Amino acid sequence: MYGDKGEIPEGEYLIPIGLADVKRKGKDVTIVSFGKIIKEAYKAADELKKEGIECEVIDLRTVRPIDYDTVVESIKKTNRCVVVEESWPLSSISSEMAYHLQRYAFDYLDAPVMRVTQSDTPFPFSPTLIEEALPNVGRIIKAVKATLYKN
Repeated sequence: MYGDKGEIPEGEYLIPIGLADVKRKGKDVTIVSFGKIIKEAYKAADELKKEGIECEVIDLRTVRPIDYDTVVESIKKTNRCVVVEESWPLSSISSEMAYHLQRYAFDYLDAPVMRVTQSDTPFPFSPTLIEEALPNVGRIIKAVKATLYKN
């Protein structure tokens, strides 16, 4: 995120610890992410909107503590969830999220929680392979459509 450019708020700017932010409202599926990779979630949501799929995008902002309540409330509305993160799939924030969501939102889920993570391989150094290893718009769209049973 160091290379990102954008508006900076005037004065002191604080982000509450442990409180997620619903960045986009939607009714079909909840996409949960945090950090730099959330930009891919926004792009995927834009592409899916062209197909009539409205994604609710939630930025966790902090991962310790995690605001499960905001995500569960979103799932009560959308009944589906995709978690996107840059880490490997084993012992990750997305695996922890999937566990907690099936525990606390099971009765509201109409499909399994899908996870889009880095490929389960050693991290590459080639720019082309890095693009392939990290979550991308195509993989997020595929996961969303899988939760909607539209593959």
